[in-house]
Amino acid sequence: MARRGRKKGGPRYKKVHLSLPKRLYSILNGLAMGDERKLNRLIKAIIEEKLQEATVAELEAYITGGGEGGEEETKEEKETAEENA
Repeated sequence: MARRGRKKGGPRYKKVHLSLPKRLYSILNGLAMGDERKLNRLIKAIIEEKLQEATVAELEAYITGGGEGGEEETKEEKETAEENA
Protein backbone atom coordinates (compact mmCIF):
# COMPACT_ATOMS: atom_id res chain seq x y z
CA MET A 1 0.00 0.00 0.00
CA ALA A 2 1.39 3.40 -0.97
CA ARG A 3 2.05 5.89 1.77
CA ARG A 4 0.61 9.32 1.49
CA GLY A 5 3.04 12.19 1.67
CA ARG A 6 2.85 14.87 4.27
CA LYS A 7 0.53 17.71 3.35
CA LYS A 8 2.64 20.72 2.47
CA GLY A 9 1.97 24.20 3.67
CA GLY A 10 0.25 25.10 6.85
CA PRO A 11 -3.19 26.13 7.92
CA ARG A 12 -5.46 27.18 5.10
CA TYR A 13 -6.26 30.49 6.77
CA LYS A 14 -4.08 32.94 8.65
CA LYS A 15 -5.20 34.20 12.04
CA VAL A 16 -5.76 37.92 12.41
CA HIS A 17 -6.35 39.75 15.65
CA LEU A 18 -8.50 42.89 15.58
CA SER A 19 -8.98 45.66 18.06
CA LEU A 20 -12.51 47.01 17.95
CA PRO A 21 -14.05 49.88 19.88
CA LYS A 22 -16.31 48.64 22.67
CA ARG A 23 -19.38 50.19 21.08
CA LEU A 24 -18.81 48.48 17.74
CA TYR A 25 -17.99 45.18 19.46
CA SER A 26 -21.16 45.30 21.52
CA ILE A 27 -23.28 46.00 18.43
CA LEU A 28 -21.72 43.13 16.46
CA ASN A 29 -21.89 40.83 19.48
CA GLY A 30 -25.58 41.65 19.86
CA LEU A 31 -26.20 40.79 16.22
CA ALA A 32 -24.38 37.50 16.73
CA MET A 33 -26.50 36.84 19.85
CA GLY A 34 -23.43 36.42 22.05
CA ASP A 35 -22.07 33.48 20.06
CA GLU A 36 -18.35 33.95 19.36
CA ARG A 37 -18.37 31.68 16.31
CA LYS A 38 -21.23 33.69 14.76
CA LEU A 39 -19.40 36.91 15.63
CA ASN A 40 -16.28 35.72 13.82
CA ARG A 41 -18.32 34.74 10.76
CA LEU A 42 -20.05 38.12 10.77
CA ILE A 43 -16.77 40.05 10.95
CA LYS A 44 -15.25 37.84 8.24
CA ALA A 45 -18.25 38.41 5.95
CA ILE A 46 -18.09 42.18 6.46
CA ILE A 47 -14.38 42.30 5.67
CA GLU A 48 -14.71 40.06 2.61
CA GLU A 49 -17.57 42.17 1.25
CA LYS A 50 -15.59 45.39 1.71
CA LEU A 51 -12.53 43.90 0.04
CA GLN A 52 -14.55 42.72 -2.95
CA GLU A 53 -16.00 46.21 -3.46
CA ALA A 54 -12.72 48.08 -2.93
CA THR A 55 -10.29 48.92 -5.69
CA VAL A 56 -6.54 48.54 -5.38
CA ALA A 57 -6.17 52.32 -5.31
CA GLU A 58 -8.56 52.60 -2.35
CA LEU A 59 -6.68 49.91 -0.45
CA GLU A 60 -3.36 51.63 -1.15
CA ALA A 61 -4.87 54.89 0.12
CA TYR A 62 -5.65 53.20 3.43
CA ILE A 63 -2.04 52.09 3.76
CA THR A 64 -0.29 55.26 2.62
CA GLY A 65 -2.69 57.95 3.74
CA GLY A 66 -3.99 56.37 6.91
CA GLY A 67 -7.48 55.91 5.50
CA GLU A 68 -7.97 59.35 3.99
CA GLY A 69 -10.22 57.84 1.33
CA GLY A 70 -12.86 57.05 3.93
CA GLU A 71 -12.90 60.64 5.15
CA GLU A 72 -13.58 61.89 1.63
CA GLU A 73 -16.54 59.55 1.31
CA THR A 74 -18.08 60.80 4.55
CA LYS A 75 -17.71 64.41 3.39
CA GLU A 76 -19.46 63.52 0.15
CA GLU A 77 -22.22 61.73 2.04
CA LYS A 78 -22.74 64.76 4.30
CA GLU A 79 -22.96 67.07 1.30
CA THR A 80 -25.54 64.88 -0.42
CA ALA A 81 -27.54 64.62 2.80
CA GLU A 82 -27.58 68.43 3.13
CA GLU A 83 -28.68 68.79 -0.49
CA ASN A 84 -31.50 66.28 -0.01
CA ALA A 85 -32.74 67.94 3.19
